[in-house]
Amino acid sequence: MTAVLGALGWGRPVAFVEDDCGLAEFTAAATESEYLPAAGDVTEPIAFVVPTLFRSRRAASIARRLDRLGAIAPALRAPSRQGAGRMPKAQSVRAVGVGPWTLDVGEDALGSLAAGRHVVMTDWTHRHTFTRIPGHERFVPHVLPYRYGDFDQNIDQVDEALRELHSAGHDLVGLLVEGNPDTYDVLDGLPLTGREVHVTPGVPIGLLAAAQTARHFRDDPFARAFAYLSGLHGRHSLPPQQFLGELTSYLAAGITCVLVEMHKGDIELALEAVRLCGREKSAVLMSDYFSSEEETFLLHGTPEGLREGLPADRGGLSTLLIADGDLR
Repeated sequence: MTAVLGALGWGRPVAFVEDDCGLAEFTAAATESEYLPAAGDVTEPIAFVVPTLFRSRRAASIARRLDRLGAIAPALRAPSRQGAGRMPKAQSVRAVGVGPWTLDVGEDALGSLAAGRHVVMTDWTHRHTFTRIPGHERFVPHVLPYRYGDFDQNIDQVDEALRELHSAGHDLVGLLVEGNPDTYDVLDGLPLTGREVHVTPGVPIGLLAAAQTARHFRDDPFARAFAYLSGLHGRHSLPPQQFLGELTSYLAAGITCVLVEMHKGDIELALEAVRLCGREKSAVLMSDYFSSEEETFLLHGTPEGLREGLPADRGGLSTLLIADGDLR
């Protein structure tokens, strides 16, 4: 409970699974957070507690991005193809969540996209996912470079690509999104003026990577609780002190921690949190996961032992799982 209250205080949403004691409603009331029970027929009862700080941060982030892009797309200010003075038809964007799991689905992975449709995606998605999906030749890809340093640029270039397609007369287009490295944050700052976005969700790559690392443990590291965090705390305007304090709190409570998208993430800070938590930990580092350059490193013992097991060159993208328990 201490770790949960701390997470809410830091502005982190918390999900309660099989909450028979009503802790979700209690913590929501105690922290003046929003209580959101899962709707529909679910196998396990799940409730989300969303703190006000999280909502205000997200709203500010979206507002900042919309201000940067401009509230009205230039394509809507230009004369319509159907005649000057008329508003062009709204663009319908089908955003489809994809990832390595889509390779098992086959052609159905892009089933919500009409054949011949122009589809926007990043170079990562094009290289590692799109070109491996059966039937991808039916679509016209528009490939954008993924910007690790400035995520707002990713949103800017997606918006620009969609606007250019709209101006060229393509009112029905696709957008492939996958998380991490291509996160659903792309949809956060995408202007909706003159545009409709329909989302078919997928499974974020970071969660798939975490599940894949779990097989290296003797016991399931996700059996009790886990925290899912971005390793790029600086990009989210969070000071390293908060990242260190938050991570130490979770690890001291025995909570499994998954740090994703650590292209420039501070692994040294993560190892310092292991030292401060006072518990011996095991860790799995996946470097360049779900790519042809993927490497997995198993780390165990003291913070010094974990540090000694790290390779000098950790690759471009990493996910780090830290948990109690022994490795196989």
